[in-house]
Amino acid sequence: MPFVKTYWIFFCIAIHVTSSQTVEDKVTYNGSQVWQVELQGAEDMAYIQKLHDNKDISIWTLTPTRADFLVPDRLKLKVHRRLVAKHLNHTVLILDVQRRIDLNTQQVVPALWTENALRDGHRLSWKKFPTLDIIEEYYNFLAEDYSSLCRVQTIGYTAENRTIKMINITDGNPKNKIILITGGSHAREWVSVTSALYILNNIVTKFDTQSSYIKNKNWLIIPVLNPDGYVYTHTVDRLWRKNRRNFKRCKGVDINRNFDSDWGIVGIKESDECKITYSGPYAFSERETKALRHLVGSSVRKPVAMLDLHSYGNLILFPWSARTQPTEDYNKHVEVAELMRSAIFKSSKENYTYGATYHKIYPATGTFLDWAYSKGVVHSYVIEIKDKGKLGFLIPPKEIEDTGKELFAAARSLAKYVNHHKRQIESKDARKTWF
Repeated sequence: MPFVKTYWIFFCIAIHVTSSQTVEDKVTYNGSQVWQVELQGAEDMAYIQKLHDNKDISIWTLTPTRADFLVPDRLKLKVHRRLVAKHLNHTVLILDVQRRIDLNTQQVVPALWTENALRDGHRLSWKKFPTLDIIEEYYNFLAEDYSSLCRVQTIGYTAENRTIKMINITDGNPKNKIILITGGSHAREWVSVTSALYILNNIVTKFDTQSSYIKNKNWLIIPVLNPDGYVYTHTVDRLWRKNRRNFKRCKGVDINRNFDSDWGIVGIKESDECKITYSGPYAFSERETKALRHLVGSSVRKPVAMLDLHSYGNLILFPWSARTQPTEDYNKHVEVAELMRSAIFKSSKENYTYGATYHKIYPATGTFLDWAYSKGVVHSYVIEIKDKGKLGFLIPPKEIEDTGKELFAAARSLAKYVNHHKRQIESKDARKTWF
């Protein structure tokens, strides 16, 4: 790359960083810890939820058998006493959350242009978590070097006027079945972003050597569905979850609670705008969910399958999230989930379990998973990426590549399955609720 072009890149990056710096103080978690508690049933779950509602803890994951949660330094003694009073013992998973964040984010500062990066045309690597600037740099590389295979499309704009980008990969055959992959819905789940990027990179840069069931698909991949929140986790609060829409008291809506599938169930829907699972003022109130509604809901040819990547928990989930009864496609879901579980294990020896969201973890309203299924995307799945709580959202950079490999193995097995099975239309009563 000529010197002038290189210099111009440095200059543009410097201008962008200067103009986009936040005035907010960086959130720190000095002395905060992550605890794990084994649960015995609904009563224990309700108590952990009560501690969360009282702002004594921040839940990281909650299932019928286990809870992982962050305890602020100033509340550790108080929470310990409350757990003891309920005969609940805890294990410390992360001794100092801020120290773990610092260890992981030392490598997140945008890398300088090395000789290898200049030759490649981008600075994305599997050795560090990328900033949004580096991800968009990679998109531009794909648009230039693989223009015959993929297009970089803008499917929407955020509250802070960032673009939501989708990579459309196809060999040009209009009859190809469509598979949609999304990552980064929850801002703090960085490994969901890198895993989507890893799948994208493998399909595009190694397209000629891929199996036919990979090449004969139209892949739609959205690595960062929530770019505002993702940037915020890099600049202000590493553990931010929601988007960055402004309300009177607080900011942000949980994108994965804002779809109109069972959105308004009393007792499950979160109506407090300051809570991390806030469902929004109404279904499809958010620009991110509207973008997906337009992409999936208005398409003449809908995806045959969808993978929504999240972290963490080593789980493969399928509908329903807010209904107790199984879907009419339950047997297919189990069959595909088992194939993906087996593919992941062969790739990395990681053990994943699977099941319907409602029964496997907890009830959730307004999820993308349920909405996509209700719109005819029969093979709709969420993968909660590793680990099982040891590091939670703070999985280290050294795990990026291996995690990407196991998720690509899952995507391959899904593509192979749908290659030989016709998509089926939802039954008339598939959207009926249980209450």
